[in-house]
Amino acid sequence: MSVKPAKAIERIPLDRCHLYGFRSPHALAKRLGWDLSKLRQLAADGGYRVYNHPKTGREIQEPNPALQSLHRQIHKYLSRIDAPPYLHSALKGRSYLTNAKAHVGNGSLIKLDIAKFYQSVPQHKVMHFFRDRMNCSADVAGLLAKLICFRGHLATGSAASPIVSYYAFQELFDDLAALAGRHNLTMTCYVDDITMSGPGATNRVLHEARTLIFRAGLRAHKDHRFAPHDAKVVTGVIVGSLGIGLPFSRWQKIRAATRELKMCVVREDRLKLYPPLVSRLYEATQIDPRCRVQAEFHHNQWRASKLGTPSVKVNVATLAA
Repeated sequence: MSVKPAKAIERIPLDRCHLYGFRSPHALAKRLGWDLSKLRQLAADGGYRVYNHPKTGREIQEPNPALQSLHRQIHKYLSRIDAPPYLHSALKGRSYLTNAKAHVGNGSLIKLDIAKFYQSVPQHKVMHFFRDRMNCSADVAGLLAKLICFRGHLATGSAASPIVSYYAFQELFDDLAALAGRHNLTMTCYVDDITMSGPGATNRVLHEARTLIFRAGLRAHKDHRFAPHDAKVVTGVIVGSLGIGLPFSRWQKIRAATRELKMCVVREDRLKLYPPLVSRLYEATQIDPRCRVQAEFHHNQWRASKLGTPSVKVNVATLAA
């Protein structure tokens, strides 16, 4: 049986985006398929659930279901725009894995993050993007900015924030890419995570990158330079001279979860332990194919437990070998 080739991802010019060139809120509402009064109500009321992440303690501002649905729609439209090769976030076909793979075998590497990036993207920058780049009228741009932002900045839990944050500061990212180009470096950007690699990845370049970020009104942190033979972690993935690997911390979590499951004898408790372990293993398979055997084994055990059928007695330790 022949395998169909993957469908090519069509990228479109900015002026063909579904959000380009609207001159009235009525026309925008019609294109989005929303009632204008409902859009204005969402823009006025906000409608966010604010809570602290249980593990990191970071504040999450999550739009309510209706508003999040609109944010996903906005993300879908903006993510189709033809973006520079260095951008790996919020685009179909690119991910934290493609971001890491771009630096395999490049030797020296520098990376830095932008501190509190979403909270540092002000509403007026979002409005200016829709007005100046997307050629929308001021009232349309203002409405879109109000719909997307939370208390004057991008929300940390919004589906639209990753792509909107990039376009709000695209000039900065283009300047960073130009800096990398002048030093013959490979640069990638994954939301607020900026990485440059190559023989010319020096502390001087790192300082210049920090200066560009500071001049844009932002603050860089977690900056570091790695020598060619150092262990490098880029967007949660080990980057080496020949390929990518799973960080030791992720192996530890998998082994700890496996041990906990092995020690658990109560069926209801085991059913709660399977989903996060199976999910973690399947995700790890994208980085290390050896995890697939474990993922499929525990997935089958989970199914058997849900059906109440006897589990297969297999030494899980041998599966990890």
